[in-house]
Amino acid sequence: MRLLDRYLLRELLLPLGVCLSGFLIFWVAFDVLGELENLQKDHAPWLGVAHLYWIRMPEMLLTILPVGELLALLYALTQHSRHHELTAMRAAGIGLWRICLPYLVVGFGLSAGLYFLNEVAFPDAREHEDRLRADWRDPAGIGGARNWVSNVQFQNPASRTSWRIGAFNQVTGELRQVRVQTFLAEDAWQEVTASGGHWTSVVWQLTNGLEYIHRSAHDDAPASRQKLSLSVAELGGALDVVSAWPGESTVRQIGTNSIPWKVHLNFADAAADRKWSIGELNPANGDLADLRGRGPVGAGARRTLIADAALWTNGVWRFQTRTVKVHEFLFRSTVDDYPFNMEWDELDAPELVDTPEVIRSEVRVGSQMGKQVALQKTQLSAREIEIYRRLHPNLSRPDRARLDTQLEVRLAAPWTCAVVVLIAIPFGAPSGRRNVFFGVAGSLAIAFSYFVLQRLGFALGQSGQVAPWLAAWLPNLAFALTGILLISRVR
Repeated sequence: MRLLDRYLLRELLLPLGVCLSGFLIFWVAFDVLGELENLQKDHAPWLGVAHLYWIRMPEMLLTILPVGELLALLYALTQHSRHHELTAMRAAGIGLWRICLPYLVVGFGLSAGLYFLNEVAFPDAREHEDRLRADWRDPAGIGGARNWVSNVQFQNPASRTSWRIGAFNQVTGELRQVRVQTFLAEDAWQEVTASGGHWTSVVWQLTNGLEYIHRSAHDDAPASRQKLSLSVAELGGALDVVSAWPGESTVRQIGTNSIPWKVHLNFADAAADRKWSIGELNPANGDLADLRGRGPVGAGARRTLIADAALWTNGVWRFQTRTVKVHEFLFRSTVDDYPFNMEWDELDAPELVDTPEVIRSEVRVGSQMGKQVALQKTQLSAREIEIYRRLHPNLSRPDRARLDTQLEVRLAAPWTCAVVVLIAIPFGAPSGRRNVFFGVAGSLAIAFSYFVLQRLGFALGQSGQVAPWLAAWLPNLAFALTGILLISRVR
């Protein structure tokens, strides 16, 4: 960093700190006066009030920081201009853009910091504030009951999963009375084995028959149950059809009778992607041994889990038993009337990709979709909105306009700090006595116009009269281009 850059930054950061501190003190003081009655009703302690405004800090900085930065820039630039320092720098061959580079770096740094505070450090500020106020009103908070939300239902089209949750803890991510249904993976497959069997002229009766469902190609612990019989459709034919499968023919002597047998029969149904093998078959009476078959599950095969409780742990949903066991149902097709029904004390479901964050987004955003007043402020984080839009791809046009505007404004608002630099430079850099008062008044008027246009664009975008991206980014683009144009005319 050049000596000149360090000097310009030092002369800016001191007034910036003073302006921010002053604005913050006045803002908090006036806000406390306005909230005093509510704080008294909630029996808020002094430390609780400090905690409340710490939570509100990122939202307050969205307004305070650009204004404080503007005044600090104007002060620093007019001081340099008054002492002809800018003139001396430009006379030395340093361009105005190069002189203002430290200011631009500060502006972009503050914008990035604001975005980080609102999207990473304090993404759930409003939710934390609600819980804090609830703690004041009900200090006992039996079992953290205030953290629970009841009757949560949603679907995730991407993972083809539907959730019905009796209660959801927004802090711990715990679920109660949960029922979740998801379709099995495309590579799920079914397997049937039996040590023996017999044709009964209607069905194939099995000896030691077992049926397995592999939930995916990598399922090392498939579901299993006893299989008593196979229908003609399941095996692929009656005795005469099965006897014609490719295999080796042999003759066995039973008593005085020579009976033709077939061994090592193999059959593949390419259309259904099924394969069967039979170790031995008596074509005369339908006795068989060593039966094995495998193939894909039917269309619409799905899995349903029902449990008293579930907890997100180590990146996996773990279903747990509280009063009754965890039930797992596996439906082999959309018309399966006899699904697998298994009971577990505890069951992990790594195929469920909907994290507690997804459920929080559904609760937080979904609870406000029908409330026009609730969406008049940009109180939803960009990540919450993105998750909700993925869960609800078929939103109505008004709801999509409101959400898209929320998202675009959330992304655009922090970059006001960078735009402020471009606004301040042309009003603080020119020399002359008139510039001190004219620059301050003019830049403040432009800043006020900026915030008015920003709120107007937000309202128009929410109502669907303007495209969301245009409503959110037009103030930044318009005033940035205006600032660049004015800077190019500075002499």
